[in-house]
Amino acid sequence: MNGVGRPAAAAGPPILSARRIPVGVAVGLLRIALLLARTWRFRSPDNPGVPFRPRLGRNELYACWHEHLLPLAWLFAGQGGVTLASRDRDGEVVARVLAGLGYRAARGSSGRGGDRGFRELARALAGGGGVILTGDGPRGPRRSLKAGAARLAARAGSRASVIGVASSAGWRLPSWDRFLIPAPGATVFVSLANAGSPPPRSGRAAATSLHDQLQSALARETGRCEQLARQQRRSGASAASRAIERRIRAQWRRARPSTPLRSMARAYGLAHDGRHRLYDYGALPAHKAGLPVISVGGATAGGSGKTPLAAHIAQLLADEGHMPAIITPGYADELDMLARQVPQALVLGHANRLRLARRAARAGRTVVVLDDGFQHRRLHRDLDLLLLDRDALRRTNGARLPAGPFRERWAWAAGRADAIIFTGREPWSEEVASFDGELRKHLGRLGVSVPVATLHFEARSPEPGNGPARAWHGPPAPGLAVTGIMKPNLFYSRARQLCPSLRGVLALPDHGAPTAAECAELAERAGQGGALVTHKDLSRIEPLIKANSKQSPAGEPLPVWVLPERIRWREGRAQVRELILAAAAPAPLASVRGRDGMGTTLAPPARGHARGNI
Repeated sequence: MNGVGRPAAAAGPPILSARRIPVGVAVGLLRIALLLARTWRFRSPDNPGVPFRPRLGRNELYACWHEHLLPLAWLFAGQGGVTLASRDRDGEVVARVLAGLGYRAARGSSGRGGDRGFRELARALAGGGGVILTGDGPRGPRRSLKAGAARLAARAGSRASVIGVASSAGWRLPSWDRFLIPAPGATVFVSLANAGSPPPRSGRAAATSLHDQLQSALARETGRCEQLARQQRRSGASAASRAIERRIRAQWRRARPSTPLRSMARAYGLAHDGRHRLYDYGALPAHKAGLPVISVGGATAGGSGKTPLAAHIAQLLADEGHMPAIITPGYADELDMLARQVPQALVLGHANRLRLARRAARAGRTVVVLDDGFQHRRLHRDLDLLLLDRDALRRTNGARLPAGPFRERWAWAAGRADAIIFTGREPWSEEVASFDGELRKHLGRLGVSVPVATLHFEARSPEPGNGPARAWHGPPAPGLAVTGIMKPNLFYSRARQLCPSLRGVLALPDHGAPTAAECAELAERAGQGGALVTHKDLSRIEPLIKANSKQSPAGEPLPVWVLPERIRWREGRAQVRELILAAAAPAPLASVRGRDGMGTTLAPPARGHARGNI
């Protein structure tokens, strides 16, 4: 399947060059590689759920890229296709392998017997055969179409088509064309598209026009296949990461997690504790940013309510006349949620929190709220608020990551905090209050004397998250709950209590977005009533649903609902508020009390948020 118009001295991937190994051995190696083809799943981008076995058309020329020879050789095997192989030893290897697959190889190249090979292909087309040529072969440049394919189609007056190929998994050889070998079991997307039919013997102008059409069509169809292959890779990676995540989280509720996880937790703990001791002893310095910094952080990995509490504190500061900035690790969903909830704040996200804090100071902000900052000690903070998640304390083994959910030993972390806040999303009850009381006593026995507060996040009735939901008539009736947060089960439990219409749930990885396939599944399972998500999920899920134009069974756009929550303080609110205002003082603007008692600014600063640009 060589191209026409360049010498064919390197007609296959260099690793199989007949000049390096005997012809018979090279043929055997290629035939062994083709054994993988029995496991490949060929699909068309137009119908990816159905096996794809196209037939070569009569009196038709097909142009493809040299890198896709291996899967195409198998796909069209046994159909009597005609192609071009050079007259050197590499061409001999290719010709023998193709003959075993039912192809007929015309022999020739521009260097040796090119005119003869060209005439053979033209006769094959005129006789009703299907001819396959590599448009950029045999030596490239990669994906640069040569003139031979269009000239041949114009001379024979045959229809010209292109073949786009992409694989969901595989290997690329270090050759000029990055020769593709699909992995066992891979899905190979193949797209066929007609590029035009010049009149017989139509001359140079028609061949030039057809060449441009072939180049454009090849790029388009290859791009279509590669887009689907990328989506399938993301879907597979998402499913794999989800499965791993589920298995690891299941270990968090076991008193004795698996040995590999315990070993990794030990190593993580040694590194983590060693780093904190370096800060404790002053070997690693904490840098000031030039403005007050209030840190909101936890001892566990996600789920303790750090981000909503950071938004709550930033709003308090804005109501008191400050110009706050919120700095996060940089997850896009958190940035978007914070920008919506606290429009007066400048929201910035990046791993380098120190640089962002200094940027906020240069932008005229008067205080920084550091989201998820308890372990980020490089940035000096004026107030450290430690959130202790009662769900993790009550229902997990208390181990360090990855054997458990804890980043550090919470009792040790409590010794660094300026205030401790117990948080949770379960409904408030006497049992929860009793547990919090026991935690307070335990902190007293540890000698922790800082203020201790208690709150919980209370779920409210669903609210519209997009236009179709706002146009919905009647009470919300979502059919599917979808989320990509650390603790989906708590969300599902509250969703079922508030939405009897729910028929199922769909869990995504933490901060994960649904793939195109999952968007289709979401639309099908959600039904006419739509999907229910959290505020954090909305920015990831709603745009994808809109972009993929997924429809409900009734033919209407899919509504997306949000399950909101509000902070309910049980104890210690006044103390925490005083600490926050003292750390941020003085406030630059006058303020007046709002109806909620938290204050409202007379002159709110401009809104804005940024991610990654530091």
